[in-house]
Amino acid sequence: MSRLKPLKPEEMNELQLQYYQLIRQREVFNNLPKKAPLEGPYNAWIRSPEMIRSLVSYSQYLTGEGILEKRLMELAIITVGRVWSAEFEFAAHAPKALESGIDPEVVDAISRNDTPRFEKADEAAVYAFTMELTGSRRVSDDVYQTVVDQLGEQGVVELVGLAGLYGMVCMTLNTFEVPLMKGMPAPFPEAEPV
Repeated sequence: MSRLKPLKPEEMNELQLQYYQLIRQREVFNNLPKKAPLEGPYNAWIRSPEMIRSLVSYSQYLTGEGILEKRLMELAIITVGRVWSAEFEFAAHAPKALESGIDPEVVDAISRNDTPRFEKADEAAVYAFTMELTGSRRVSDDVYQTVVDQLGEQGVVELVGLAGLYGMVCMTLNTFEVPLMKGMPAPFPEAEPV
């Protein structure tokens, strides 16, 4: 159970309501009743509407206007989600990773906390970089050079931004003990509290 009670639209101030309406346009909320509270990290973030405004802009650039392919973005996102053991994040993005072309065996290995075997060099580079950055908080010279060779410097800068953004998403989910949405399967084989 979440540490934050769901904030209903009628309990929101004007600015919160404005961002509520913006966030409700996201595909993940299509099946919720019209005035349902936000789920996932948004229920926490709506409590700071100026922060959510900045996050939405930042996220829109990285995931919609940046240079990273969707396949590589989703791989990085599920990798960060697994490092943080954030069930909601992994469960929300594993289907997107599959849809974007990530091999199901790769997604399954990441969910089990195993090192996947990659057929594509760019995926191997993104995974190794994201694991080192989020796991040890540093990146070795070899891993850095490999990811630069695959993505270019701008791509690496955007990958760092994406890992940071989704690291914050995972921190939010874990801090507030955000549960899975109805219908989301538990993504990890071991029983974890969040």
